[in-house]
Amino acid sequence: MKIRKKILQLSLIMISICVLNGCVPFLNEIRSQAEWENRVTENNQKGYDLIENGKYEEAIPYLDEAVKYVYKLEPGVVDLDHEIELSELMDSPFNNLSWAYNELREFDKSLENIEKSLLILPNTDVEYVNKGNALYGLNRYDEALINYDRAIALEKTDKSAYYGKGMIFYDRQQYQDALKQFDTYLTYDDNDMDALEMKIYSHIRLGETKEALAVADDVIGRNSDQYEAYEMMADVLEETGDFEEIKKQLEFMSKKFPDRMDVYVRMINTYSAIGKQDEALSSYARAVKKDKSNIEVQNAMGSVYMNKSMYVEALTYYDKAVNISPRDETANINKLRALYSGKRNLQCVAFGAKAMKYQKDSSNIAWYTGKCNMELGNYEEAIGNFQSVIDKDENDDEAYANIAYAQLMLENNGEAEKYSAKSLSLYSDNSLAQYIKDALRERSRPLGQQIKKFFEEQYLYGDGKDEERDKILSKLDDANVTTKQIAEIIDRAKKRDDRFTFTLYGEVYDQVMMGSGNEIKFEDQGDIAYFRIVDFNANTDDAFIEKIDGISDTPKKTLVIDLRGNTGGVTDSANNMLDVLLPDYVTSTLIYKDGYTDSYYSDASHVDFKKIFILVDENTASAAELLTLGLKTYLKNVTVIGRNTFGKGVGQRVFEDKSNKIMVFVVNHYWNVKQNNIMNSHIKPDIYIKGNSLESFMKPVKASIK
Repeated sequence: MKIRKKILQLSLIMISICVLNGCVPFLNEIRSQAEWENRVTENNQKGYDLIENGKYEEAIPYLDEAVKYVYKLEPGVVDLDHEIELSELMDSPFNNLSWAYNELREFDKSLENIEKSLLILPNTDVEYVNKGNALYGLNRYDEALINYDRAIALEKTDKSAYYGKGMIFYDRQQYQDALKQFDTYLTYDDNDMDALEMKIYSHIRLGETKEALAVADDVIGRNSDQYEAYEMMADVLEETGDFEEIKKQLEFMSKKFPDRMDVYVRMINTYSAIGKQDEALSSYARAVKKDKSNIEVQNAMGSVYMNKSMYVEALTYYDKAVNISPRDETANINKLRALYSGKRNLQCVAFGAKAMKYQKDSSNIAWYTGKCNMELGNYEEAIGNFQSVIDKDENDDEAYANIAYAQLMLENNGEAEKYSAKSLSLYSDNSLAQYIKDALRERSRPLGQQIKKFFEEQYLYGDGKDEERDKILSKLDDANVTTKQIAEIIDRAKKRDDRFTFTLYGEVYDQVMMGSGNEIKFEDQGDIAYFRIVDFNANTDDAFIEKIDGISDTPKKTLVIDLRGNTGGVTDSANNMLDVLLPDYVTSTLIYKDGYTDSYYSDASHVDFKKIFILVDENTASAAELLTLGLKTYLKNVTVIGRNTFGKGVGQRVFEDKSNKIMVFVVNHYWNVKQNNIMNSHIKPDIYIKGNSLESFMKPVKASIK
């Protein structure tokens, strides 16, 4: 790197003059200037050398130290806001800092440093390339192109500027223009692998497979010992979809580079992508035979199943990756992602807490742990998780929105407002933050008016004009209406035969909240896995899934789900339990008064049992019937034992105000399983039981497994 020596030469002249005239104080000042210049030069060079060796983070402290002495030499540079002509010594550290931050993808910091560098004249093509790269990283493409062109105007052979322009055109899908830039780059460095790869991809995007193959073949001809050259050919062949040619290429690569495990990773990913699952599994088997401790192979196989929504199967491989290296961030994130997607929320929270101890700087680990805590209703814990995300990225609008939602659920309205406002300031279209803003606006109204709006919007049977009902509901407009009066008004406003719209308040509310724990019991009876489920609350599904995952050899065992006396509850819980036991189906469809529908889907992962028995009686209703009907409809090994169920084919929506101790349950939708609704009907058992003892219900179960 060229460093001008004019200041140093001037200093030596002044020292000579002072020696003749005896000006000791001035000599000391000159010595300080010379020492500061040396500090700039030495630290800048160390930083530069580290960047050249790819040690970007290590380079920054040296370059910062160089800048500190630049400020000592030229204090006016600290707040420089206009162009000034100085030596290259003064601007080189800023230019190199921009370079380092670009490599670290911290583009804001890169731009800040290069802007200062460009204020110190004269400017170079390298500076304009660094600015172009920073702007490109910030997606400011037009500005980046201007700076690349400025670099080329100063130095026609600056290949980096052509490469930058090529990348912008490629991102803009202007592939012909991109090709032109990459070709120009290659006239100055004809064997640069990155540029050759981008040239190949440009041909592929233009549908020019023949041309792409020619480039790839030429690259191999000139780089026959480089793995990357064969990877380019594999990329092109994958675009052709010719399985035999793809397989031939990958097998050749595995033999030519026997120690490259990434060949097998590529095989797994490629075969899976083109629907050759058996080939992917075979490649995985070959890979682990060579190296059982390779994390990338385990992650690749896990991703094969993740992409097929087979989250439990994916966990098998992600677990292996974590066991190989418990502190590997990618493996930990993959496992958390699979647990969250597979609705294994309890496992997710437990594993996330452990992973965060090892990976304190990972925002993704905190993110997925927070999402699982939200699903469990652990709002305080979720707030802590998302705050950790924000500590690492203060511009994460989704993290602010999630904190706002948790605060809303805790009825901390002030905090909810603060975080939703912050989220919207970062991204005005954040739907969750906007929902919270609207909900807070509604909460500011008197309680009675809130419940009136809730009832009018949500009540399934409230469609059409009803003057009598409107008159009854108008009494909720009274700002002083009590919770007892609210209950009476709702009772009068609902349909007479509607048994599922009601209000809980006061002491009854307290009793319900005290008893709203997890009402589920599990017994391992050897060949029988017995579950007693009293009702469906927000966490019933999580407890059920946790127990199901702990049962070994499920295909050899019988599952019994005892739903006697279960009057229902949260529809989501029943659907999530269906998700665990069913393969890829529409578990249920909710139908609202305006005709709109919502469907619940199970993913491809499921837990198989040899047989499933469901115990029901005349009090089995709602979500309990949904679970029963879903299993009976889609699985051939399900037997219903007991008596005709209640026949409640509707679901409710709940309004709750914790501070006023009130909950309003309103019939909100019909639910269907495969277009079948049991409202005013029943689920009829396969085996009818007269008595009420568990023994009488279990007798057919035990007889079936003898």
